[in-house]
Amino acid sequence: MLGEKMISYIEKNYFRINLIFLSVISFYCMAGLIVPLQFISANKIVTAIMTLMGVFLGLYNLFIKKAYLKAKKIEYLILFFVLNIITSLIVIKHGFSTNVKNLVVFFIYFFAIYPVFQSFTAKKARTLFDVFFSVITVANTLGVLISIWQFFMLEGYHVLDYKGLLIRQGFVESRLFGILASPNYLSIISLMVIIYLWTSFSAFNKLVKSLAVLSIILNFVYIVLSGSRTTLICLLVVAVLYALMMADWTKKAKALLTIVVAGALVIVSYNGVKYSSDVYLKSHSTEIQKKQTEGKKGEENFSLERTDTSEENISNNRFAIWQSTASFIPKRPIFGFSSGNWFELGKEYDESAYIIKQHYLTHNGYLELLFYNGITGFITMAIFMLSFIFSSTKKFVKEWKDGEHNHELISVLLMTSVILISNLFLSSTFYGISLQGCILFVIAGYYFSIIYKNREGYRKLDEKEIKEIELGVMDYIHDLCQKKGINYSLAYGTLLGAVRHKGYIPWDDDMDIALKRDDYDRLYQAILEDDHAVYKVASWENDGRYPYPFYRVYDVRTVYDNNYIENDIELGICVDVFPFDFYSDVNDEMVKLDTYRRLSVYTLYGVHNKNAKFKNIIRYIMVMIFRLTRVKTWNKKMNELSMKAQEGEFIDYLMENKKISTKFDKSLLDKVIDSPFEDRVYKIPESYDQILTAIYGDDYMEIPPVEKQVRHDDFEAYIKQV
Repeated sequence: MLGEKMISYIEKNYFRINLIFLSVISFYCMAGLIVPLQFISANKIVTAIMTLMGVFLGLYNLFIKKAYLKAKKIEYLILFFVLNIITSLIVIKHGFSTNVKNLVVFFIYFFAIYPVFQSFTAKKARTLFDVFFSVITVANTLGVLISIWQFFMLEGYHVLDYKGLLIRQGFVESRLFGILASPNYLSIISLMVIIYLWTSFSAFNKLVKSLAVLSIILNFVYIVLSGSRTTLICLLVVAVLYALMMADWTKKAKALLTIVVAGALVIVSYNGVKYSSDVYLKSHSTEIQKKQTEGKKGEENFSLERTDTSEENISNNRFAIWQSTASFIPKRPIFGFSSGNWFELGKEYDESAYIIKQHYLTHNGYLELLFYNGITGFITMAIFMLSFIFSSTKKFVKEWKDGEHNHELISVLLMTSVILISNLFLSSTFYGISLQGCILFVIAGYYFSIIYKNREGYRKLDEKEIKEIELGVMDYIHDLCQKKGINYSLAYGTLLGAVRHKGYIPWDDDMDIALKRDDYDRLYQAILEDDHAVYKVASWENDGRYPYPFYRVYDVRTVYDNNYIENDIELGICVDVFPFDFYSDVNDEMVKLDTYRRLSVYTLYGVHNKNAKFKNIIRYIMVMIFRLTRVKTWNKKMNELSMKAQEGEFIDYLMENKKISTKFDKSLLDKVIDSPFEDRVYKIPESYDQILTAIYGDDYMEIPPVEKQVRHDDFEAYIKQV
């Protein structure tokens, strides 16, 4: 474990360290894609330094920052990492070093890059995000600029890369390879650069805007000259999606026209560059014949029409690769063949298979997951990706309905779309350090840490303001109950506060009320029918994401950050409403159901117990399992069980772990009286002494010692500014 002085030093410089690391890893990945710079990424010392930086930050984030408790969806990345360890151990007789290398890559992706943004303010996180993409933008644009210059100079040649493989450079075979290792990968990065610059454009000064425009043009030209069909598909999708997001859908015809125009503009621009290039090539046909280093002598293909594909092989061998890869998956469906030793293991199953004979990559990120890590790994990563996609899409739709356009969110959605589509035809997003992999976990981490919690347009509330808003909600409930003849009472800590402090308990800030089941249901329906502009009711019945078995009345103008709950529901400042049912001995079954409920919706932070040690690991595993169930299922079961008894002498709130009996006579809630609470008056039971004694004991009026004055978990609350 790190010493206190070292931890103090790292904490002081934590932002700078991560700034350096993200800069280094983005440049390192770009160097691997730009052939003249590959000596950097191929250098063992450079690789070792970058790797050690990543591993160190990953370990620090895990054990000091405890990122596994706070980073959203990280539990699935942890599970994927563990599954890779299992797969590596299963195939260890075929070797282990390559699999260990990939485990290190996953460790850097998941624990050094993905959770880093949560440790910083939105401003600092945005700086990290911008630095990462700025390095990529500058390096890629310079590479693209040199490559385009090679096109105009009609340069085409072959060199050996750092692995000793013969690769094409410049303009060869009717494609612009340039100084880049792969036009397919680099054109995808060029599209990412365009997205980043376009969505960040408004934040730039005049000089940067001019450079951004130039970079967008250069990268677009390169995309055309690269001949990448994958990137063309991505480009069209991005254009249509962007138009879809930005269109005014109050005028559907105009919105549809915007989408059509966006698609047409891309097609026209693409073909315009292509036509101009073809004209240029034909005008220099003599020079091309002299300089062409490959192909048949006298070939007259002076255009961007690719010569490496045909109608008979339109996929450029991808169909054969996919078919061959798919044939292996049923042979080891659970844990797969591993990312490092698949070739050696695959030979044992079918030495004559196409991918074995050719030693090809899968050229499909989804098949790659199934092949390397089996169904378990595929499902785990799929859950993470789908959670990311669904969450970001839901947030966009919500903001769009409110008339907002968050350009950061749009950028994330567009980049994610590019990654998802390109993975149909390319691989290595997940396995082996890659720029696309880094980008994926940067944008996912930035989304969940910053964009997901974006409070732009909201003002942070202090404790006094929070209490005042709660009192406003309580005023609404009180008035509605008086109007509808509904009998309610302050409950639990709020009742104790009313009796002992004539208001809030000084170290508490929530409000609870209780009603008999009939009145509980009547109040719920009354709030729904009232349809108030500010005060609404949230329950498992009207929102499947709602995490609790009781309902809440809340202020729609407010939200608060909750570290316990995993799903995407935004809970505002509220009053908790509890039903009191006829008592029945259902506690054992209720505890089980409540445990399942918590596991289905709570974060690792929510189920973590600092004193549990090894038992926490069991909790984490159970969370990952029960997260696949709906919290609504358990809330419904808890409510049904609570209403099991149809009559009786006693009542109680039954939907919790009853370590001691807190039941009391059913008649005690029948008669309520006025009681001062802060500067208001609310209802409490006339027989409050019996109820408080049943819940808190005979000494409930005594002020507990300081160490027992425990405040609810701190949270930050916000209100929407008008």
